[in-house]
Amino acid sequence: MRKTGALIGTSFAVLLVITSITFLVERTERQDLRQLEELNSFKTLHMIKSAMERELNEAFFQLGALAAYISVNPEIEKDDFNVFSRNLLRQKSHVLSIGAAPDMVVKYVYPYGKNKAIIGLDYRKLEKQKYLVFLAKSSGHQVLAGPLRLALGRNVLIARAPVYLAEGTAESRGGSFWGIVSVLIDAEALFRDVGLKNENYDISVRGRDGKGEKGEVFYGNPDVFSSEPALLPIPVPNGLWQIAAIPKLSTPSGSEKIMLIRMIGLFLSLSVITFATFRFRYLKEREAEKIKLEAALLDAEKANRAKSEFLANMSHELRTPLNAIIGFSDLISSVTQNKPGVEKIGEYAGDINQSGHHLLEIINEILDLSKVEAGNFSATIEDVYIQDVSENMLRMMRNSIAKGKLTVIENMPDDLPPVQSDERMVKQIFLNLMSNAVKFTPAEGKITLSAEIAGDGRVKVILADTGVGMSEEDLVVALQPFGQTDSYLVRSQQGTGLGLPLVKAFMELLDGEFYIQSQVGVGTEITLIFPVN
Repeated sequence: MRKTGALIGTSFAVLLVITSITFLVERTERQDLRQLEELNSFKTLHMIKSAMERELNEAFFQLGALAAYISVNPEIEKDDFNVFSRNLLRQKSHVLSIGAAPDMVVKYVYPYGKNKAIIGLDYRKLEKQKYLVFLAKSSGHQVLAGPLRLALGRNVLIARAPVYLAEGTAESRGGSFWGIVSVLIDAEALFRDVGLKNENYDISVRGRDGKGEKGEVFYGNPDVFSSEPALLPIPVPNGLWQIAAIPKLSTPSGSEKIMLIRMIGLFLSLSVITFATFRFRYLKEREAEKIKLEAALLDAEKANRAKSEFLANMSHELRTPLNAIIGFSDLISSVTQNKPGVEKIGEYAGDINQSGHHLLEIINEILDLSKVEAGNFSATIEDVYIQDVSENMLRMMRNSIAKGKLTVIENMPDDLPPVQSDERMVKQIFLNLMSNAVKFTPAEGKITLSAEIAGDGRVKVILADTGVGMSEEDLVVALQPFGQTDSYLVRSQQGTGLGLPLVKAFMELLDGEFYIQSQVGVGTEITLIFPVN
């Protein structure tokens, strides 16, 4: 054990050193790769940010041009508005449509066909858009709303700008508020063209309506922002957006250097483990051989002790009936010469017969148990009626029951189904159990024999007595072959100690179940469960 402990301790220490070195080298390499990864992430985000700002500025420029044109032409007509808007849309941008709302009510829109439904829309009555519209009016600057989802399912951004009349017009006071102009930007096309969909990075954008960090995530997976991403702000007229990115495939885990470091560490660890395993197996085999030798020695001692106990028990059990047979035979021989009465000879012959039967019973029990343990005991399976076996057994035991002044209560239903078992073995089981109950139950005691059909259809037999009972330690001894407890009543009775072991062996052979419960001074209850099929 000391050698094994030292081997395990040394192997564990070496593995710990190898693992620690591998971990430190890998962590250093991961830090270098992570820094490189962060630089690449920021490089990608800066390119996307620049493209985003460029595309938005084009739309804002068109919006500003429209606001400037109307500020000097406040009495613009529909045709003039359409001509100017058509020329604006010829410029490359993501603007889908252009609108103008004098006094906060939409009056002009281009193109007209797809957007005519918004003519007459009063911004002051739109709860979700009113705040940004009035923000544009009060600040005098452009604002950006969205992204918003239109009824047709398209995501758009809405850029709005206030229009203040140019000073010196003939009909209006200089600098007075005219209304709102707006452009509708295709958000999906914008996000696609600036590169938000990237094969190497998961990119997300938040800050709907320019609310920055507090705004909703309107593009990508919201979990990106909780994963320590690379993060950059994108200014918009009324606030900012935040764009974040994390790599789709973590570079460190796939790094060739890290894989090489791991392979080296794994090789060294496996070498140590292999050496320790073979060494441990060698020590274990030696220990197993030692244990086998000790177990063999112990088994030999147990066998020798069992043999001695068996011979001690059998010498008493066999000598008693043999002495009776020899003694009564001598008496018959001697009294015959003196010509005694026939009655006395008959009495002696009865005692000889009883002793002979007792001796045969002992030998049969020893032989039966030996056959079962050797696997040579065969059972003939047939239909066996438990109630008939019980009745025959009680008829055979009636003299012993009467002699012991015992009360036997039988509760065996007549309609019990037949069990699939060996009739001779079942009879032996009942006789052994009833014999024990009669022997170890004091006078005026009670024995109850009952049966019922269990929930699974099997037949359950219960034999309970009010005898001397046994403790848990006594039960262990009683279930061993030739085992007899130290109770004065048990020791005063004849027997080999094979009754319960035979019952247990027979029930196992018949695929049944055997349970025993006992309490000193209270009695014993034995449960047998026989298979029906």
